[in-house]
Amino acid sequence: MRDRTVELRVGIVVLLAAIIFVWGIIWVKEYRFRQDRYTASVLFPNVGALDVGDPVTVLGVKKGEVEKIILHQGYVLVTFNLTTDVELKEDARFTVMNIGLMGERFVAIEPGHGEKPLDLSRPPLGYYDTGIPEVMGMMGQMVAEIRNLTGYLRGALGTEWSERKIKESIDNVNQLSSDLASLLNKNKAKIDKSINDFLYASSKLKEMVDRNEPKLDTTLSNFSYASGRLEKITSTLEDLSTSLKNVSERVEKGEGTLGQLLNDETLYQDLKRTTDSIDELIKDIKENPKRYFKFELF
Repeated sequence: MRDRTVELRVGIVVLLAAIIFVWGIIWVKEYRFRQDRYTASVLFPNVGALDVGDPVTVLGVKKGEVEKIILHQGYVLVTFNLTTDVELKEDARFTVMNIGLMGERFVAIEPGHGEKPLDLSRPPLGYYDTGIPEVMGMMGQMVAEIRNLTGYLRGALGTEWSERKIKESIDNVNQLSSDLASLLNKNKAKIDKSINDFLYASSKLKEMVDRNEPKLDTTLSNFSYASGRLEKITSTLEDLSTSLKNVSERVEKGEGTLGQLLNDETLYQDLKRTTDSIDELIKDIKENPKRYFKFELF
């Protein structure tokens, strides 16, 4: 009877231990009973240390886990499950992110706010977020490159020839600075005088402009008026030249009384030369108006 009691107690302890063990596994794995799920697939350019069973979060809340990871047409195709309460929109964003310092990874999802749901039949393209391990790896590479650069500089600048050239360059710069300072000290009075003269000339020029401002306005007005008159004279001369050309042509053809009376070769040549002289005069007036019109500013 006593042995039976002991066996019963041992059986109860083992049963309770098994129940506690199963419950602990369920709690650690965060299983949810009677909760439906669906699967989705996303293409990533890289997944780092992401592995099957890693968590999938939606806005920071765990809603699934990774089921399968395979290579697919130059990308990594990741298949994971999600609870049915997660609604993915057409502008959803998927990112493989870093959890801790050891390089653990998870899939972070932003479900989006679009009007249309995401087409799960065509895997969208996700993003890969560089984590601390990758950054540390790049830092190690950068340190190695800095060491190589330092060694190169030491080899290039640590020779006797380079040291001599650097010293000569520094001496030349010091000598140039000394010569420049000496030159400035010797010509300081001249420089000050030049600056004062420039300021004085500027003030005098301003006074002259202010004093003769009315005359300047009048001169500009006269110049504008003369330009208009010159344009009218030029136009009149052009009309006169055209008329003379017409008369000359009619005389040459013997048209009209004047043509019949003056149909003389000598007279015709004189008219021709006169017309050419007028054309040259018009051209010269256009090119050199100062020969015929004189303007004084003050």
